[in-house]
Amino acid sequence: MGKIIGFTTTIPFEILFAGGYIPCDLNNIFITDSEPMHFIEKAEMDGFHKSMCNWIKGIYGVLMEKDIDSVIAVMEGDCSNTQALAEILQFKGIHVIPFSYPYDRDRDVIRREIDKLMGIFGVDYEKLKTTESEIEDVREILRKIDRMTWDDNLVTGYENHLWLVRSSDMLGDYRMYHRMAKEFIDEARKRRPIDGVRIGFIGVPPIVTGLYEFIEDIGGHVVYNETQRQFSMPFKESDIVERYRTYTYPYGIFSRLHDIKTEIKKRDIKGIIHYVQAFCYRVMEDVILRQTLDCPILTIEGELPRPLDARLRLRLEAFIEMLRGQEG
Repeated sequence: MGKIIGFTTTIPFEILFAGGYIPCDLNNIFITDSEPMHFIEKAEMDGFHKSMCNWIKGIYGVLMEKDIDSVIAVMEGDCSNTQALAEILQFKGIHVIPFSYPYDRDRDVIRREIDKLMGIFGVDYEKLKTTESEIEDVREILRKIDRMTWDDNLVTGYENHLWLVRSSDMLGDYRMYHRMAKEFIDEARKRRPIDGVRIGFIGVPPIVTGLYEFIEDIGGHVVYNETQRQFSMPFKESDIVERYRTYTYPYGIFSRLHDIKTEIKKRDIKGIIHYVQAFCYRVMEDVILRQTLDCPILTIEGELPRPLDARLRLRLEAFIEMLRGQEG
């Protein structure tokens, strides 16, 4: 078994697989734990302030508990707190490898960052090509799962979220992930179609639990998970540099808008839920989204990995009921 390499957000993990390493998205370890709050509590005990983003605290807590001693920290194109986190991790003795997505999507800069990772992990383009081809087969299956969500209506919004968000590291074994996804598709094809108000979910993946299930319980069907879908690399780009240049998440709101507008129309979305994380700078992007999207928007904010509270349930119920009234 290869060495585990953690990372703070999606990076060109094809390089890690090609080098014989095991990629590990630290966000997924944090949020899928049976008791994620204890990672946050660990960070706060070590001095992290209450008002800091709980995703950052969760990542720190994971690294203090798990046997991961090397981390790729995305310094530009994700969380504005990552640089400070990286400094703390270095202080704690963890090997930090910086990686950046340039705000202007400059191809030469992206290539330089990718080449740097390939050099660190001992991978050349010939070795990478074989791995990329196999991973593309997995991504094709994930595209089918996504299509079965909005076109066939056989996959729930939560299942869509789970399959796509975990594609950021494919559970550290892309061949196993491929088999699992194919088995899931075979099972999902036997279902009856879901009937619900068509909802798009944009923004970062939610930290609160039970959100998708509740939306479905009150008559909604999430047919679009913006960021999670981007993690799965839904576009077919054979060139790794262009693939991570096309990927929208790291490059700001304007790179995302075209994708969001296209998918709203294609998936016949009736309303948008914009999820924002407390204390995150991305909250401000809501101003632009509300003035550019021709679709009703409900903005919700999450803070801790806990179930939906009564206030948020009421807001979601009112939003779905309003959309249902418009359809009638």
